[in-house]
Amino acid sequence: MSSCFISDLHLHEKRKDIKNSFFNFLESEATRFENLYILGDLFEVWIGDDLQDNFSKEVIKKLKLFSKDNKNIFIMHGNRDFLLGEKFANLCGAKILPDPYILKSGKKKIMLSHGDIFCIDDIEYQKFKSTVRTPEWKKDFLSKSIFERNEIARQLRKESSKKNSEKEDFLMDVNKLEIEKIGLENKIDILIHGHVHRPKVHNEIFGERFVLGDWDEKYWFISLDGEKIELVSGSI
Repeated sequence: MSSCFISDLHLHEKRKDIKNSFFNFLESEATRFENLYILGDLFEVWIGDDLQDNFSKEVIKKLKLFSKDNKNIFIMHGNRDFLLGEKFANLCGAKILPDPYILKSGKKKIMLSHGDIFCIDDIEYQKFKSTVRTPEWKKDFLSKSIFERNEIARQLRKESSKKNSEKEDFLMDVNKLEIEKIGLENKIDILIHGHVHRPKVHNEIFGERFVLGDWDEKYWFISLDGEKIELVSGSI
């Protein structure tokens, strides 16, 4: 089995360079793998599957073309695009995964996650997340017009950016004890996640932890081919 893992592309109309890099990735490096796992924050923001703008249609079209070449696409929610639904997944030829998700590769047991579940020191964020992930909040938000949802999302991003700039550095990273606890409880060999935008391979008490980087000046992916796994990057 061969798989590649990406996260934190934060696709949006103002960064055509990232969009073009992603499309090029789908047509080049990604073709070597049977499975593509997108571990959250594919989009900078997603306000609902009824969004029908040209930008989202273009991304959907490229993913669908990739899936038609006997490729499997798996998508996990991030903190920016947790409203991605089954309609979007079906249009892309993809399947939505829970977070975390356990994957078996040969003798290895691999846990996949967006990564924000490990950031338990950021209590304010975790409270916000627990609110907006409830069925009641999502139903109310999706009942609003596209214009209203865009305005709410814009305001939330503005507030989030301001708060994050004021937070201490450790709050923006994973809690190591939480990582160890979850890793040992699930008896995993490898953990793959994104979210924190700090690409690196860590040696943990249970095995290895691969952290994906966000797509900005570089693109990042993790290559898994048999027993060989590595963190790869290139210029955008």
